[in-house]
Amino acid sequence: MKKIILIFLISLNYAQAQDFQGKAEYFSKYILKDKQKDLDTKIDKEIDPEFQKAVDEAIKKASEKKYSLIFNKTECLFEEEQELSKPQTGSVFVTIDFSGGGKKYLNLKDKITKCEDEIFGKEFLIEEPLKVMEWKLVDEIKKIGDYTCQKAELIIPVSENELKEYEEFLKKDSIKPQLFKMEKPQDKKIVAWYTSEIPVALGPNNYWGLPGLILELNEENMIFLCSKVTLSNKAKSAINQPSNGKKVSQKEFDEILKKKMDSMKDEDGNIIFQTTH
Repeated sequence: MKKIILIFLISLNYAQAQDFQGKAEYFSKYILKDKQKDLDTKIDKEIDPEFQKAVDEAIKKASEKKYSLIFNKTECLFEEEQELSKPQTGSVFVTIDFSGGGKKYLNLKDKITKCEDEIFGKEFLIEEPLKVMEWKLVDEIKKIGDYTCQKAELIIPVSENELKEYEEFLKKDSIKPQLFKMEKPQDKKIVAWYTSEIPVALGPNNYWGLPGLILELNEENMIFLCSKVTLSNKAKSAINQPSNGKKVSQKEFDEILKKKMDSMKDEDGNIIFQTTH
């Protein structure tokens, strides 16, 4: 009990310091749901084993990454830590990249978020006003490293765009059955584990609003887990805001992305992939 109180007091002193700054290091992992595993099994029987192996390796590479979160009391910058690429082997190469992999900045004082993203090499800077996240605190506790963490849940409702895309799919599927079926979109449940021993309302991927730093975040298929936290009350360095790319809103970015993806589809609505041998 004395040890827990001591850790809390040290963390609190850091957070109350004028020049308080910290760095949290995370790693991510992509987890397939049961339905997706069943679908993958069906697809596996229909495609070349070598191509399937290349796809599996590409998914693993795209999802298992390392990130850093630089933060102070009012702002943070979340970005991927770049690593040297390993040479590709085999006769089939597949590259997969998840959307939203660029820098993410959040400012509680100015109530804004800025995110870098790209669409097939073209860079964009998405600027949005900060939206309140209505977390539900859950009476569950667990340890992550040396920190005692509490659980919180967040429900993200299905967007109008997701419902519209599903309706478009149903129309096409009723006329001509589609090869790849689309599940009806559901509300997303986000689970976070935060520690009040580091009392800043920030976390990975621009999630915020809890009474402590988020050390673990579960976005259904993607998990971010903190492996190390460094705190300092020395003079802080500036947290650089993202600045690369054409400035757009999230709605504008989604419209540009949809237009580009639609241009890659065949007459049946399937996206055309090219493989390199």
